[in-house]
Amino acid sequence: MDTIRSNKKKYFMVFVCMFLQAVPFGIAQNIQPLFIPYVIEKFNFSLASFSLIFTFGAIAAAVFSPFFGKLFGKVNLKLLFIIGTTLSSLGFLAFGFATSLPQFYLFSAILQIGCGIFSGLGVPYVINTWFPKEGRGKALGMAFAGGSIGNIFLQQITSQMLANNGVTYSYIAFGLVSLVCSLPVILLFIRLPKEGEVEKVTADVKEEAAELEGPSIAEVKKTSSFWIFGAAFAIISIGISALSTQYATYFTGELKMSPTLVGTLGSTFALFSLFGNVVGGALFDRIGSLKTMTISFVLQAIAIIALLMASNTHGLAFIFSIAYGLNVFSFMSAPAYMASDVFGKKDASVKLGIIKIFFACGFAVGSTLFGAVADNFGFRAGWITLLVCTVIGYALLLISIRKVKNKNKNKNYITE
Repeated sequence: MDTIRSNKKKYFMVFVCMFLQAVPFGIAQNIQPLFIPYVIEKFNFSLASFSLIFTFGAIAAAVFSPFFGKLFGKVNLKLLFIIGTTLSSLGFLAFGFATSLPQFYLFSAILQIGCGIFSGLGVPYVINTWFPKEGRGKALGMAFAGGSIGNIFLQQITSQMLANNGVTYSYIAFGLVSLVCSLPVILLFIRLPKEGEVEKVTADVKEEAAELEGPSIAEVKKTSSFWIFGAAFAIISIGISALSTQYATYFTGELKMSPTLVGTLGSTFALFSLFGNVVGGALFDRIGSLKTMTISFVLQAIAIIALLMASNTHGLAFIFSIAYGLNVFSFMSAPAYMASDVFGKKDASVKLGIIKIFFACGFAVGSTLFGAVADNFGFRAGWITLLVCTVIGYALLLISIRKVKNKNKNKNYITE
């Protein structure tokens, strides 16, 4: 009976995290691309200059995340979540009052810092405390799937609201929705487990955990494979950044699609992202990093080629939504999984932190680089640039994974 009650409480907390991913996270991260064509038309910004909001946001989140990460476990959990969702919500709401590029950059930085606190740091922390032994991967995957579930509905709602009410009203409305929906949930439900609510980590488990196999971060940093891996992820994230933020501008501004069709394409992407999160994690467990990331390469290449061909046949845009949605695991769960799978479990969090810095650097420049190319040479040149980045990035990534796997094939500390 106690086990059943414990499971109910644990999975209720997973549901709470799913809700926070669906609403405040979904508003902060998933619908901004739909605003781009409306904003640049209203204020006569260039695509490249406005796309810098993603650069400033990514840099701000990367700079402040280590500081806030140290506060978890030391500062009241509800307070940290409130700070995060408040910054995220008010940052998005403030876009409605912005009239210049520096204002958009500032508010984007505030928004991304807040989103990093409650989503990037907070949700994993909560899940890890409620699932100290088994089921953490499954629970974390379910929690982050909330973003995909919320996006299915947010895409259509946002497209229609922008078409009917404009940029200012939409920014303010979504910012208020994010704030009003998140604060009561945090105040009422977010908490750490009490004594006896979750299984204890026994001394045997602690001893086993202390014997994590694999090279230390100091050893890994001396290998070329680790730095090639990081550089590869930076190049790959250039494509991920632009694909995640520029599709709506391409569909609306270049291909002249209706808001309803753009919203449907976004919802299709969100739906297949839900499958991508779940299936991607299963693939990593079943066939390992090398084969799974090879599949990721194929999916991303298909997505970009579909965008190129959609200029002639609009229906092919759905191929983009499906392929890119299925590939969402490449930037949601892949970095965390491969940090330990490829380079060993010892100091895995430190290795992941370095990999995420590479990823953040590529993501910070990706959208702006694409915008500059598109402004000067057209969208077709932009998509070709991303395809080149994808081929180079994945080639380096797969080479580095294979090199490490082959090197450690007969050693105990690297597991396939």
